[in-house]
Amino acid sequence: MKLLVQADDYGFTKGVTYGIIEGIDNGIITCSGLFANMEIAPWAAQFIKERKDFCFGIDFNLVAGPSVSAKEDIPHLVDENGRFIRSSARVRDPRWQSPQGQAELFPYNEVYKETRAQYDRFVELTGRKPGYLQGHSISTDTIIKAIKQVAQEENLPCAMDYFDKAFVTFMLPDDEDDEYNASVSKTFNAEAQLKKNPLRKFLKHKDEILQHDLAIAGGHPGYVDADLLSLTSLSLERCRDLEFVTSPLMKEFIKENNVELVDYYDLAKMGM
Repeated sequence: MKLLVQADDYGFTKGVTYGIIEGIDNGIITCSGLFANMEIAPWAAQFIKERKDFCFGIDFNLVAGPSVSAKEDIPHLVDENGRFIRSSARVRDPRWQSPQGQAELFPYNEVYKETRAQYDRFVELTGRKPGYLQGHSISTDTIIKAIKQVAQEENLPCAMDYFDKAFVTFMLPDDEDDEYNASVSKTFNAEAQLKKNPLRKFLKHKDEILQHDLAIAGGHPGYVDADLLSLTSLSLERCRDLEFVTSPLMKEFIKENNVELVDYYDLAKMGM
């Protein structure tokens, strides 16, 4: 079996970045997507340059931090300070309940302009093309269309396309209801986040996972810092995701079951 381990939100904060680097250097992470729009992206890019063979992609971020485009060019996406409108506000907007409303919140022309700008910023900061393209937090038809347009222009894979081909382990059932799941609810519940245990969930379903040729695992590993608490509701559970990708139990599972760790470069070579 082949296992791709993806770490989202690289460059979100320094704590998140350091945590992902720990999971790359001393864990099982095989690919990670940069937030090219964040203020610390130039600092985070230095670690990308030092790891020339590692598969770094882009997580196109339209809900946190500053935009790359001028705020006048994307007025529906940012506030008066040029910072993206948070996903928690987006999902509570009545327009979010219909595809037409979502397209009003995220007009395609503005989404494409910012997506393209974030792509160009990644190349500028790292000196290379990303290994894959991925969205972040929330998704609309216009966001998907813009990402796929950039992917087509640059002849690059979209992570979302592989999610349809592989067994995606983070879609396995959780113990908690969606109302306590920050990824779904966009609300902060400290007790629920600290109870999350992706390592236990993976090992609980390991026999099912091993039945598939390709599985994709991962999440949002990282150290928790104060900046993270102010930027997102998905915060404390990141230490649990980091535990998962650095756990000796996962390394033992991989060794005992002859699991091959792969990234998007490998999947492209295999024609998958």
